[in-house]
Amino acid sequence: DREDALHDVNVVRNKAKRSEIVKKIKKKKNAAKKVEKEKRQKLLKEQGLPLPKPQTIDSLRTGDVTFVEEEDPEIIEDECNDEFAEFLAGEDPPNILMTTCPKPSKATHDFVKELECVFPFSVYKKRKETTLVSQVIDYANEQGHTAVLIVNEDVKQVDALTLIHLPHGPTLSFKLTSLRLSRQIFGHGKALKESFPEIVLNNFRTRLGRRIKRSLQALFHTKPMCHNRQVATFHNQRDFLFFRHHRYVFEKRKETVKTGEADDATKSQTKIQTRLQELGPRFTLKLLSLQKGILNWKHGEFEWCNTQYNQSSTGYNRRTYAL
Repeated sequence: DREDALHDVNVVRNKAKRSEIVKKIKKKKNAAKKVEKEKRQKLLKEQGLPLPKPQTIDSLRTGDVTFVEEEDPEIIEDECNDEFAEFLAGEDPPNILMTTCPKPSKATHDFVKELECVFPFSVYKKRKETTLVSQVIDYANEQGHTAVLIVNEDVKQVDALTLIHLPHGPTLSFKLTSLRLSRQIFGHGKALKESFPEIVLNNFRTRLGRRIKRSLQALFHTKPMCHNRQVATFHNQRDFLFFRHHRYVFEKRKETVKTGEADDATKSQTKIQTRLQELGPRFTLKLLSLQKGILNWKHGEFEWCNTQYNQSSTGYNRRTYAL
């Protein structure tokens, strides 16, 4: 066999042929590994032993003293007295003011337009070049807004979000990546603008994670319109917040089922199936900082900053997460 004879692929001078041989060798090795794995699993099943769990970065996550249980009484007591307690205990809808950086591009305008469907209780105001963030905050306080959401861009691409809760804070800064608008999603639906979506918040396990969770929860109505079947999801994985906006759809489908032993004994019945239809937008957030009170870069007090989690910092561990 030519492939076995050329076990040293460096002998082959043709680059395309050399790549082809390497792919075949790797494919054979992977197939052999798969056979060995199936044999080990079969042996463990015969002996009645549990199968080994696959090791992932998430399963090997380093334990942290800030981990909290879902029903921790100390955490529940703290959350009853935080900045979001009064709003989350009430029934009033949030009132969000959305704006952008000065001279925003069309991409930023399109993104804000889609966010208006995610937050139907929001108001978008164009920002002039001379308008400062402090002036935006003063205006929002006068108009009775509960939060200010500022969309920032770099090189005409959306790259950051700043969330300021009013009137007492806190202020959250996020890096935004992997943005896809509705028109870029295959088979997308159209969101109802006057619908309060349900919210799903997954995998926030630390004290800081619980605080970010309540901050995001305060952007949505405490009593969603469930009959419209729209869901907004923030899923935390390795400190990245993946946002998705879906509608769940119920569909009736007819199926033919056998009623007896005879081959021709069948009947038709209707089954209800559920599927998800993505509405958009789709993006990923990374927390940069959490600041107490209203935004103040010079004299503000930061509760948390992500500098200690950079790869260049001392004591960095890729299995340690903040949220």
